[in-house]
Amino acid sequence: MALRRRFAKLDERLVGNAERLCRISQVDLSHCQTDVLQTIDFSDDPIKAKHVLLFHGGAYCLRSPNTYRSMLAGICNNLGAIGVLPDYRLAPEHPHPAAIEDCFESYKMLLDKGVAADHIALLGDSAGGGLVLSILAKIREENLPMPTSASLFSPAGDWTLSGASLFQNEGRDPMFRLSSFLFFRSLYLDGHNTTDPAVSPLLASFSGYPPMYFTASETELLRDVAIVGAEKAREAGVTVEIDIWPGQCHDMQLMSILPESKVALNKLCEFIAKHW
Repeated sequence: MALRRRFAKLDERLVGNAERLCRISQVDLSHCQTDVLQTIDFSDDPIKAKHVLLFHGGAYCLRSPNTYRSMLAGICNNLGAIGVLPDYRLAPEHPHPAAIEDCFESYKMLLDKGVAADHIALLGDSAGGGLVLSILAKIREENLPMPTSASLFSPAGDWTLSGASLFQNEGRDPMFRLSSFLFFRSLYLDGHNTTDPAVSPLLASFSGYPPMYFTASETELLRDVAIVGAEKAREAGVTVEIDIWPGQCHDMQLMSILPESKVALNKLCEFIAKHW
């Protein structure tokens, strides 16, 4: 896929960046590996340590491992935490629900190792934000303990594509067009019903979810997933914070050259630390 080659070329610019802050090892899951990041000077008991479990974006079809290792390394360095980054299976080779299965297994892996749920913070951007919503629903379904918090940057999670921002911001979002989502939806869903909450987790109940933090750009196509998600969480009695950034692009937290990116990541770390 040409788009994958383009992403890989951009991602090459950050090769080795995370390793300046963290030691990176891999753990095998059933169908993929997950990166584990520990800061260079980390000396605590890994089981008792705080963990940030990050589900990467990429429209459920793309990966940029060095980009996400770099962002996660900075977060871990800020919080003194261990980072976990599953390299979940991608569509179209592995459509729904493969990514959900892999990300859910990464959460259960931490619990099985003895990491307390209240020492785990979930984080996801774009498709990864949609995966955070899916994993919260799976955790509730399986009656497992909830993580201490869940943070979502520019989240996906509604494959009905019914948000008004998808139409209001068409042509204003430099990252995507509505046609982009129609294309990725055809690859990921593989015929599944878009109104099924297992497919579009924004449509699920938010009852019992942990404190949640949503961010998005005012002018991005996915803005309303964050807004609706925050509203649903509040209605369900969940503690919520939301930041809608003016004049920014989709997923601007990944754009380390932007001064706003650093501000946004600092706010994320403050939110996570507050709920640990």
